[in-house]
Formats: sequence, structure tokens, C-alpha cells
Amino acid sequence: MYNRARDFALEAGVRQMEAVNSKGIRWIRYDERARTLDVAYPNSGEYRYFDVGPEVYAWLVRAESKGKFVNRLVKERYRYERLDGGQASGGEEDLEQLLRDSLQPAKSEDD
Repeated sequence: MYNRARDFALEAGVRQMEAVNSKGIRWIRYDERARTLDVAYPNSGEYRYFDVGPEVYAWLVRAESKGKFVNRLVKERYRYERLDGGQASGGEEDLEQLLRDSLQPAKSEDD
């Protein structure tokens, strides 16, 4: 059966959502043109990691422990955003807000 949306996605370099055998990851998806890796975690939502090279995706697919691979080689190395409506992290806005909060005077118990 012809699936135009699937064929367009494959031509554009977007792979189908791929379920993985992992306790810590539900599924992954990679967009080669955009160099983004989407990862769905069972307890913390769905995230998109930016500027991820195709070799990292290839290593992830072959990794024996996908969760350990993502924890050690993806989470702290790539900028990311939350996809499923939760609070995004890892961006400049968060850093800016942390800096603002650090400059606020400490509140006393009397406040």
C-alpha cells in the first residue's frame, strides 16, 4: 500500500518512530536533514536533541543499553527541548531565568 506521508518523510531524511527494547526509552526518531534526535522516556516525556550527527544515531541504534547511551552521550552534550508540552530545559531562556533568580535578594522568613 502506498503511503505518501511516509515516503515524503523518508525522502526528507526523517525516519519512522522506532520502538526500542529499553526500560528507560519508549521510542526514538531521527531526522537526518535537521540533525535532530527525538527520544520518548516512559516517565519524563518526549525530548528533541539538536545538532546530533547521523553517526550518533547509528551508535544509539546498535547500543546494547539505549538508556545508558543516551544518558552518557546525548543528554548533557546536546541542546534539547521538550516536545510534549512540559517545561523545556537546556535552552538559553532557562539559563537567563536562573541568572535572574540568582540576583534576587533572599527572602527572609518574615516576608
